[in-house]
Amino acid sequence: MRLIGIVLVLGIIGWVLYQAAGGGEVETAIPAEYQKSLDTAKELEKAMKEATKKSMQEAEDRAL
Repeated sequence: MRLIGIVLVLGIIGWVLYQAAGGGEVETAIPAEYQKSLDTAKELEKAMKEATKKSMQEAEDRAL
């Protein structure tokens, strides 16, 4: 019983240390600053696509 208790305690201690070290975060090869820039670029691209689509729809409405 002591052995089971020791294993459980060691497991809990390991899990706490893992979480404290940021083990739950996804690690990538891209640094955080670059990832932030990529996310901003994706948002800009999405906004440009929406604006282009809206502009094309307005031009089609005027043509009819």
